[in-house]
Amino acid sequence: MSILGRDGNISVIRVGTIAAILGLIFVAGGVVIFFLDRASHQVPFQIEPYPGATLWSEVARSKSARSVYYQVTGATAEEVAQYYQGKMNELNGGSGENCVRVPSVGNFAEFDRGDSNVAPYQFSCMFDRSGFQITQYTRVNIQPGIAATNTQGMIVVEYEQYWQP
Repeated sequence: MSILGRDGNISVIRVGTIAAILGLIFVAGGVVIFFLDRASHQVPFQIEPYPGATLWSEVARSKSARSVYYQVTGATAEEVAQYYQGKMNELNGGSGENCVRVPSVGNFAEFDRGDSNVAPYQFSCMFDRSGFQITQYTRVNIQPGIAATNTQGMIVVEYEQYWQP
């Protein structure tokens, strides 16, 4: 279709028609992309587990929340946290988001007082894909195993996952 009219000049009607058609295509594409993005947030945000991690258990918290537990042998909590820090850097482009050790030094006071139900410390890594009025994130908690849960000598990795129903 030429934008020139019979007289050889630019036809305002033809230009307007082409602009309207292109506008509708862009609007339709935007709507499709919006709904595809929303659909991608209606499932748990998957982070590849530490190499060699073994699925231990999964607990549904609600229709849009769950906890998934992995056990890791042959590694330290620090090594596992470094792996997830690398995954965070890939996701965020190295924007400075970091896995956080709690407490930052030493152990939890309860552990130091001899409470065998408390891990000495944990690392927490937040992977957040939340967007415009939609939630989707996975918090990865990494703890040395404890005798009370029969995980001593292992590393326990918990994925706390929340997504939009």
